[in-house]
Amino acid sequence: MRAVLPAILLPLLCLLSGCVQDLTADDTSAYQIIATGNSAQSDDKRLQVIGSQSAYDDIFYRVLNRSGMPETFDFNNYQVLLVMSGAQPAALTLDAVSFSAVAQQVSITLQPQYAAEGCPQPAIVQQPWLLVLFPKVNKPLAITEQPQMISC
Repeated sequence: MRAVLPAILLPLLCLLSGCVQDLTADDTSAYQIIATGNSAQSDDKRLQVIGSQSAYDDIFYRVLNRSGMPETFDFNNYQVLLVMSGAQPAALTLDAVSFSAVAQQVSITLQPQYAAEGCPQPAIVQQPWLLVLFPKVNKPLAITEQPQMISC
């Protein structure tokens, strides 16, 4: 019984102490999509890691043209990834499908969805974007896209 108790308490203590410096492999709970939308104030494709509240506030109002009060985050332990698909080619949707850590980096996989060839283009140009909250890590981020074509 004495050997079992430390084995149970050690992982719980790690959770309580805020172990956010490293992501575990395929940890789907390590990230959270906090906001999405279909229009932004920029036609450019953009990937940006936001590391401070003032930078987040600027993105919230100026780039995403949102109203109201921006959310407040603990940027000592977390960071936010801004993903904007841009206007060309017009993406229909955008999603973050996985975060996983390896020895030297954190891999993030994004999945934009596009209309298949021959499908009519949407009457209104959409510019999907999303904001993803994830633990602050001391590793480089490797962001890849896995585009998906949607038939009409």
